[in-house]
Parts: sequence; C-alpha cells; structure tokens
Amino acid sequence: MRKALVKTYIYELIFLCIYLTVMNKLLEIFEEKFILGVFIILIINIVVFFYLIIYLIISLRSQYHVYKLNLSKSIVMEKKLYKIKKINIMKDIHRINLSAYYWLLDKEEEALRYLNEVRISRFTLPIVRYCYYMNLAEYKYYDGKKEEARKILDENIKKESNKNLLEIFLDYEDNPKQKVFELEKILPKQRNRLYKMQVENALAIAYEEIGNFEKALEFYKKVAEKESEIYFIKVAKEKVLELSLKNKEM
Repeated sequence: MRKALVKTYIYELIFLCIYLTVMNKLLEIFEEKFILGVFIILIINIVVFFYLIIYLIISLRSQYHVYKLNLSKSIVMEKKLYKIKKINIMKDIHRINLSAYYWLLDKEEEALRYLNEVRISRFTLPIVRYCYYMNLAEYKYYDGKKEEARKILDENIKKESNKNLLEIFLDYEDNPKQKVFELEKILPKQRNRLYKMQVENALAIAYEEIGNFEKALEFYKKVAEKESEIYFIKVAKEKVLELSLKNKEM
C-alpha cells in the first residue's frame, strides 16, 4: 500500500509539472499579446482552482462520514465526486470506494457492479491498481474462491513487512492460534478507525474459533459499542448477546 501511494504521489507531481509547462507555453504563444495571455491563463487557473476546492470539500465530507461510520452519507458524497470527474480513468478510485462501502453494508450486488466497472490499464494509478486487486481478492475469498484470491494477491500485490487482513486469513486459515497472534501484532499499528474495527472483529472471530469466548466477547463488545449500519457491527451486537448468555451458562 505504501509503495502504491508513493508512486501515485510521484505521478501527481509529474502531472503538476506538465500543467505548469503548459501554462508557460501559453504565455509564450501569447507573447505579443501578453495581457490577453495572462487573462486567459488567469481564467483557466480560476476554473481549476474552484473545481479543486469543490472536489476537496466533498472529499473531506466523504471521509468525515466514513470516520463517523455513516457509510450511506459517504456513498452520497462519493457519487457526487464520481459525477464531477469527467475523465473515465479518474473515476476508478470512486468506483472502488463505492464498491467497498456497499460491501460493508452487505449490498453485494451494488458492490460488485462498481468494482466490475473498473478497467485496469497501463495508465491506471498505482493506488487504484492496488485497491482494485485487494478488493477483488477479498470478494473472491468471501465467495469461497480462496485459491483465486491467493492467485490475485500473488500476481498483483507486492508483499510488505506487515501482513494485511486478507493475507492473514489466507495464510492461517487452518491455524486460528497463529491467526490470533498475527492479528494482535497488527492491531496496535492501525490508525484508520474503520480498518482497526475490522481487525478487532477478525480477532473476535478468531478467539471464538479457538474457544476463548471471554476474549472473543471482549473484542465483539469493542465493535458492537459503535452505532452504525455496517453489517459486521450488527453481527457483533448479536454475538455479544449470544456469548454473554454462553458465559453465564459456563
């Protein structure tokens, strides 16, 4: 993920350099009519500036709703961003976001529809490529096609020092104790609130698998205390009731 982000930032810097070069060339073209050239460039920059401001405001609102775990409102914001972008390849990051949010709301049909609209090419930004293949592998995994998920990861995602959730699930599918160890190891490093909750939920499931219902209940409670329409939070609330009764009986 970090490598993909770094590459994306480099591409954005290259785009900025191209943009500045184009502006400079326009000045050269209008050298004899300098005032007209400056006026045209000023208008272009004002339009670009307002476009970026509007895009940034909507994007920040979308991320705010994600932080608040209100994915329905974030979906509304992402659809606005999706409409704002006119270049098809630039819409892909919003297709991926929409797909992920719908998946977390347990709306599989909508999630797959947006993911299937993504077209990977040599012009695709590295971060988009990474997120697309990661999401695709996750869908394959939860659809029971674990070998396909492994193949997608091996062929398209470069290994990093810390395993992600999907890699842990695939590597330790039949070893829940090691799964718990790996999940406990990555939990303190999580800064993204939503992803941290997913790790906590995975830990609850893993502890339940090894029969440690007390620890499973502890992590389910951490997830269940959040108010959200996210599907795994709803399941966690049900699990808290189920395991509370089981612990009383024991």
